[in-house]
Amino acid sequence: MTKKHLFILLLPLAFAYGCAPLNFYSKIDPYIASGDYKSADAIVEKEKKQYEGMHELLYYFDKGSLLQMLGDYKGSIKNLDAAEDKIDSLYTKSATKEVSSFLSNDLNLPYEGEDFEQVMVNIMKALDFMYLDDFDGARVEAKKVNNRLNLLTDRYEGKNKYKDDAFARYLSAFSYEAEGNLNDAYIDYKKSYKAYLDYSGLYSTQVPDELKRDLLRVSQALNFTENYAEYKASFPGITYLKQNDLKSRGDVLIVIYDGMAPYKINNFITTPVYNDKTQQTNMIRVAFPKFTTRDYKVETAAAYLPGRQFNSFISEDISSMAVKNLEEKNLLISVKAIARAAAKYWAGQAISNNGKNEWLNLAANIYNLASEQADTRSWRTLPARFHMIRMHLPPGKYNINLKLKTLDGTVREETIPVKVREKQKKVIPVYAF
Repeated sequence: MTKKHLFILLLPLAFAYGCAPLNFYSKIDPYIASGDYKSADAIVEKEKKQYEGMHELLYYFDKGSLLQMLGDYKGSIKNLDAAEDKIDSLYTKSATKEVSSFLSNDLNLPYEGEDFEQVMVNIMKALDFMYLDDFDGARVEAKKVNNRLNLLTDRYEGKNKYKDDAFARYLSAFSYEAEGNLNDAYIDYKKSYKAYLDYSGLYSTQVPDELKRDLLRVSQALNFTENYAEYKASFPGITYLKQNDLKSRGDVLIVIYDGMAPYKINNFITTPVYNDKTQQTNMIRVAFPKFTTRDYKVETAAAYLPGRQFNSFISEDISSMAVKNLEEKNLLISVKAIARAAAKYWAGQAISNNGKNEWLNLAANIYNLASEQADTRSWRTLPARFHMIRMHLPPGKYNINLKLKTLDGTVREETIPVKVREKQKKVIPVYAF
């Protein structure tokens, strides 16, 4: 076989393992950023075949997100249900597929989602239910988050740091309040507070002042005097409305989707392997996925009514979570990744008789370089982070003036008309991608 013929045979193999999947996001992203969600959804449908097979979960992710943006909350729930079913079905992987990925890369495995992405399925569904005023459905989804995180903790044998989700706990507490269940709401507010304390160290997301007000308000209403005294001492300067003052009021929660989620790229490292037969140390290349972040859009947000201002708080920073959780996961799976690259190296050495067969050695090297790719798939249609604004309002009709101060210094304003009934909970999405 000539050198020319060898390269002709190897090039398709190299491209097969070297090309990134789902190459249409460069078309989708500008539409989402400009608010043209219908056109973004049309591209997803047009490119549906690309999702088939190993990328099926990403279709449900993207459809769930885009239908939520379009206000089709029931359609969003349907696709996110399918995503949840797919994740569950992939929990036990096929041994055959694991072997094939071990000799190539994880792109040969069905995508099962990053840990935070699996959790976000239930959070996004909880939001869908809240937008439909179905707080029982929202509470069920928020509770599912705990089950999912327990499964992930078991998988990592307790070595993972992402063990609870503060945002999900807050949504659960809000939903309990909507159903008039103050006791269970208090339990989830407490768990949300504990999770936000962890968030401050993990993702630099601070405990929201609004949550501090909720803890003070509800612990006092339930006559948990010891807890109330602890919170009062821990939250100096925090003022709040007492539960008795809110009995006739409604509750408006504005959920702001800020910026676009990060996406993955290949991150290569080199590591030595020792060849007993040649008594030489060779360097091999190992691929790990790495999240690269996209800019947030919103610096601060506030809602205004005559004589009143309600400030936003960051409830979930998906970008920071994605980066930190993947770094942690890479540490936990580093042995597998290095073993995979080493296995391909040793296979190449065996085929080429430790490099003595020049052409087979060349073929093995080209294959190893081309096939050593990280799994760069991710849920790109999520926001970079969530902000929330909570407003306790007397019954009536309102035109809420929402002002979003963007990071480029401009201010985006919009008017949100809302009718508030006594004791009603109302959740409203605002998209600022």
